[in-house]
Amino acid sequence: MISTMSSMDQFSQAALEPVSLEPYRSPDIFELERERVFRRAWLMIGRVEEVPKRGDYVVKTVEILEASVIVVRGKDEIVRAFYNVCPHRGNQVVWDDKGSAPAFVCRYHNWSFSTDGTLRGIPDQESFPGLDKAKCGLPPVHLEIWDGWIFLNFARQPAMSLSEFLGPMADMFSGLDYTHAAEPVVIRTELQCNWKIVLDAFAEAYHIPAIHSLSLKPKFANAENPFGRPLHIEMHGLHGVNSMFGNGDYQPQDHQLVEQMAFDPKHRSEAAQAAAQRFNLHPAVNPTKTANWSMDVNYLFPNTHLDTNPAGFFTHQFWPLDVNRTRHETRFYVGRPTNMRERLAVEHRMALAVDVILEDLSNVERTQKGINSRGADVMNLSESEALIRHSNAQLSRWVEAELSATGAELCGGR
Repeated sequence: MISTMSSMDQFSQAALEPVSLEPYRSPDIFELERERVFRRAWLMIGRVEEVPKRGDYVVKTVEILEASVIVVRGKDEIVRAFYNVCPHRGNQVVWDDKGSAPAFVCRYHNWSFSTDGTLRGIPDQESFPGLDKAKCGLPPVHLEIWDGWIFLNFARQPAMSLSEFLGPMADMFSGLDYTHAAEPVVIRTELQCNWKIVLDAFAEAYHIPAIHSLSLKPKFANAENPFGRPLHIEMHGLHGVNSMFGNGDYQPQDHQLVEQMAFDPKHRSEAAQAAAQRFNLHPAVNPTKTANWSMDVNYLFPNTHLDTNPAGFFTHQFWPLDVNRTRHETRFYVGRPTNMRERLAVEHRMALAVDVILEDLSNVERTQKGINSRGADVMNLSESEALIRHSNAQLSRWVEAELSATGAELCGGR
């Protein structure tokens, strides 16, 4: 079932080698990931719809870097990012998670800043002789936008642009219609395990017949493909795609009355059906255009999945808190129902999603305990788990690369 393409042929030589478990438990490697991965990679942090109007802001926290960041749309409509730090005494300037304001005022001593980050006013400025106000604005964080997705880079000077970082993935997804992007349903969980364990849990379908035997197996496997082997796997620089098999003949059983009602295509308006059809025709969605398709896992290095299925797009993000702690966030972009049928379908979809996520997350802390026991030192991965192997290889390369490495070296020389 896996495509025999050039990227898989190159990958197959390494596919027989076990993968070390040490990065999943080592505090030293975690510290290297902090400085050599998360401080210099482009990190997806949100969407432009979160700051739709001038003065709108949202505060984002990146715990592994101990950073609080203000993302704000300025009076000139430009979206910028700043460390949430007053250059006077280091106090956090914004205390709310989001809002709208013509300016930011530090509550410690009332220093004020424009939405473009420049210092506006200092109480008793005469007591600061020689102070250069031009150098005392909010400290900027590098921000670039791709197709409405906001990325941050915490390096003093990024080794590469966002375009270079994304590589072929940027062109692949160009023009995808991100419907309902302003209205996500967010599922957030804190877990006692390394962030890569959670990343791996959502990267393959090999586990579905076991972990999700009732909830997902009937949709992701059938008699011809009982283990849900992938339709297509391909690596794109730092990133990768796992297009998963789906049982095209799936129908809810007679006793699944609620799912039958939610599954009924009549609940979708003509406009919604047309939008879904356009979405599914995009080349990056179900790239093989196979009828037996369930979803695509689109891995964006280092910690994001931008996934697609017949109902639209959704994201998983895996934020390290400590070597054995992770914040996992899923965002489903479902839109607001316009009638009762749509409401039933959305509620059912979200209820099923929560059940599935809980099934996955119920297992990750046990995995961490097993890894920490040092009873095993390696993972033996199948072809279906190629995305896990790829992400490990890219992370290892960044961890081993000196801080002076160029963008070309970090991106694999492309």
